[in-house]
Amino acid sequence: MINRHIYRRDLRRLSRALSRISLAVAGFVCLGSLGNCATAADSVGAADRALSSFAVYDNTFYPNVNLEQFGAVKSNVVYEAPVAQLAGQDPAKFRGARPASAELALPRQAAYENLVRRTAGGPGPVVLDFETLYLKGSSDVAQRRFDKLQTLLGWAHQAVPGRVIGYYGVLGNTEPRYLALERRLAAHEDALFPSLYTFGDDRGAWQANFHRIMSEAASVAPGKSVYAYLWPQYHDGTKQAGRYLTADHWNFELQAATRLCAGVVIWGPSDSDPDQHWVGATASFLDIRG
Repeated sequence: MINRHIYRRDLRRLSRALSRISLAVAGFVCLGSLGNCATAADSVGAADRALSSFAVYDNTFYPNVNLEQFGAVKSNVVYEAPVAQLAGQDPAKFRGARPASAELALPRQAAYENLVRRTAGGPGPVVLDFETLYLKGSSDVAQRRFDKLQTLLGWAHQAVPGRVIGYYGVLGNTEPRYLALERRLAAHEDALFPSLYTFGDDRGAWQANFHRIMSEAASVAPGKSVYAYLWPQYHDGTKQAGRYLTADHWNFELQAATRLCAGVVIWGPSDSDPDQHWVGATASFLDIRG
């Protein structure tokens, strides 16, 4: 029996190869002079090189989705709730919408490092998701949170030396007056992991937010790799909460990310995924990238 995915993949690869040949020929025939002949072919080659180096990490928990079979790399996330539990805090306050009064306390170093090691089983980056420690509020609060973030980052590096480690959401959720603190923190992160989740169908607004975040990244950590967190569902608290993006909308976000950052981390919750259109779009995207 013919494997339909492999068959479609081979057809796409043949189509892309023919397109590249056509563009290259057009570049030689139409541009006229030897100095300009390679322009079209060079443009295609540059796009191919950029896409081939674009990383796609799988941080989904859907029980019926496996993006690794298409070429995604499994990544790791250390969530706030289990760290809070280690520190003697109620973990329920560190899931979902956190109470305004919630702030992660420092656990014992040895217990925290053990948690990081247990969590870092995938070959991809280790992302620390501590959302009650975002750099906001009064100057005293921001400084206290910075000190905790700095400590927890250092302990994570000790727990899994040599791994790529960075914070989820600090980039994009730092008050402008605390960018100096974010800059000091980013100096010790191996990469930055902002959230680019979808709150509605206004693609222009989504893209404007993306540009804002990347501008912040250029300010606090110029040249450092940025991997955007994407989620194929609309965010909680929106009119379309829980619904899956169309394949076209999802592909738009993936393509936008290729132009702005080093890669993406795809996240998804542990409930079953009834809509596989985004999975097909991701498979096609990963196939083109490869």
